[in-house]
Amino acid sequence: MLTLAWLAVLPILAMLLGAMVPIVPWLRIFASDLVPNWVSWFLLGALIIGALGVLAHRARATRVTLALIAAAAGTALAAAIVMLHLLQVAWANGARVDLLSTLSVRQFSEAASPDRSLVYARRPREALWLDVYQPADVQAGPRRPVLVVVHGGGFIEGSRRVGAANMRRYADSGWIVVSIDYRLARPDRPTWNLATRDVRCALRWVAAHARGLHADADRVTLFGVSAGGNLAMAAAYTNDDGADDARCGSRTPSIAAVIVKAPLISPLASWQREGELQGQQRLYMSRYIGGPPERYPERYAALDLRRLSTRGNPPTLILAGKNDPLLPAASVEDFARRSMAAGNAVDLLMLPYSGHNFNTTFNSITNQLSIATITRFMNRYSRELPDPQSKVKTQ
Repeated sequence: MLTLAWLAVLPILAMLLGAMVPIVPWLRIFASDLVPNWVSWFLLGALIIGALGVLAHRARATRVTLALIAAAAGTALAAAIVMLHLLQVAWANGARVDLLSTLSVRQFSEAASPDRSLVYARRPREALWLDVYQPADVQAGPRRPVLVVVHGGGFIEGSRRVGAANMRRYADSGWIVVSIDYRLARPDRPTWNLATRDVRCALRWVAAHARGLHADADRVTLFGVSAGGNLAMAAAYTNDDGADDARCGSRTPSIAAVIVKAPLISPLASWQREGELQGQQRLYMSRYIGGPPERYPERYAALDLRRLSTRGNPPTLILAGKNDPLLPAASVEDFARRSMAAGNAVDLLMLPYSGHNFNTTFNSITNQLSIATITRFMNRYSRELPDPQSKVKTQ
């Protein structure tokens, strides 16, 4: 029993320390994703192991049992520090966290399905699909605001179903949620000049079908994650329609707000970032852009979102992890500074102890915080349920 307790407590302690002090290669990669999603379980596990250590020490006091109690106490303390810090960030941003539910193991893509799946455009040998999530009472009252979701996956993988449980949650809050697929890059087909066009096509499709969706095309929020965050920002901040498919519709709706999670800001900075995942990130960039920056410097420069941080952009909410191993946090912060200096409304929330996938567990503190912050931001700028005091407080 004591052996099992040690085998449990030491990895938990290592993960917590890896998130709190992210300096150990590879450990910090796993810790920055696991800790924000599972910190409640880590705390509970440490308390249980500590209790077992106390019982074992009472039965037969040894240095081993005393060391186990000390290790469990240190682990519980570390977990409590992380948990309280995340809760403080949540409370500062108006999120009410259900602590008991944080022990749920449900993932944010599980146990949810769309109301409809439709083809919004056809490309050569490829149909582009979207999913629609609607409130149960969608036909009652005025038309609903729209949330268009662009998934992540390094431009080469992923699908519109990622985060389905979150999308159902937004629909239950009164939004029409439209989650889209777009052309993914292949070794023989970079999509640096195609994927954003697909996002704009989907936006025009939403405007053209707003009546059937009971949606208000003048209240559209664009939401993207990781690679999808890059595409969402590019689509919202530029006006190149590129209407090459009659299915798209003729009118691009105005974007009321943009929300991105862990967005790619600078492909070049991401390519140059050293670390354990540099090879993976360079694969993403090579597939998406067609090759390295030495070969296509103009493409890398054109895709840097900092060049779009000019006056007149829609209000933007950025959520990112301070310990993101894939995308440089410095690029995100630089974009926010430039955009705010240009007069744009930008709210930046950098989550402590968090990496790239900090909210994949549906009821984790970080996902409850994300849902609450995103919902308040959408309501503030969709001209519905105005909440002028819902400013994001970063930590």
